[in-house]
Amino acid sequence: MEQALVVQDRQILLSPVMNIELAKTRLAEFQAFVKEYLVEGEDFGVIPGTPKPTLLKPGSDKLCELYGLADTYEITNRLEDWDKNLFDYEVRCTLLSKRDGGIVSTGLGSCNSFEGKYRWRQSERLCPKCNQPFIIKGKAEYGGGWLCYAKKGGCGAKFQDGDGAIENQLVRKIENDDLPTLKNTILKMAKKRAKVDATLAATRSSGIFTQDIEDFPDFKTAPSTAQGPDVQRQTNDKQQRTGVLEEIKLAFKSAGLDKEENKGVRFGTLQACFGTKKWTDVQQMDLNTLLDCLTVLKDRLGIKREGTAKPFVAENPDADTIPGTNSQQEAF
Repeated sequence: MEQALVVQDRQILLSPVMNIELAKTRLAEFQAFVKEYLVEGEDFGVIPGTPKPTLLKPGSDKLCELYGLADTYEITNRLEDWDKNLFDYEVRCTLLSKRDGGIVSTGLGSCNSFEGKYRWRQSERLCPKCNQPFIIKGKAEYGGGWLCYAKKGGCGAKFQDGDGAIENQLVRKIENDDLPTLKNTILKMAKKRAKVDATLAATRSSGIFTQDIEDFPDFKTAPSTAQGPDVQRQTNDKQQRTGVLEEIKLAFKSAGLDKEENKGVRFGTLQACFGTKKWTDVQQMDLNTLLDCLTVLKDRLGIKREGTAKPFVAENPDADTIPGTNSQQEAF
């Protein structure tokens, strides 16, 4: 009876499918890939003040390509009310392994026409003569006033400053009366959100990326140029990075891997822990990646714990070299 209970407990209780060292190594490899392959502003974007960058569709496409994943889609919920201009779609994305066709992950995404970016638009001033929305402010050097911009399809009429026919028109947010033309755009957005969700789940990268922040009005894909406290934080991060790099050098030195005769082992250990055999690449890694990789390195070398070092020997140590290999100071 007791034996049966033990077997049942083993079936019920969850247990890791890989050891901690392997899990950390895979995380370091993934972070190195993100650093070297994904492009900020194209594959992912950053909003100043948010804790994590947001993964964009081009980035999810690259990750699916890297891991050999094929995407399929199913519309799980559809609402099309033409009288109310309400179009609501929920899409499920299923990622399949290209190797065996098995399901790797699924993700859900939804989008509807009542989201602010689709439901509302900014009203525009209409020309009193041609009734077209091409009124712009005239430049001061040309006499100011207002004009119906001919290059955009207006009639070219001009109006004086203070003309009530122009300035009494309210410019405000109004309901978009042309929502049916956005029906396909809304469906595509739901599909995109589902794929990003599935990609984050498949690659276990939700700790690095988030999603949907690009839908915020103040989203920017360009690198942040924040000032004030953020500048001080960047300075602190730079100082901490310098300290981490020095700690990495000491770790290699304590294991004797800074010596020329251990060049092959050194390259192999760099590759296994940092995803590269080039020290210059390690120097360019961000602080969080360095800290994670340093943990993997210490575990592999047996630093601050019982056990012996477990360096990885590269199959071809001369295939790719660290700049300054002949100089111990330059290499480390």
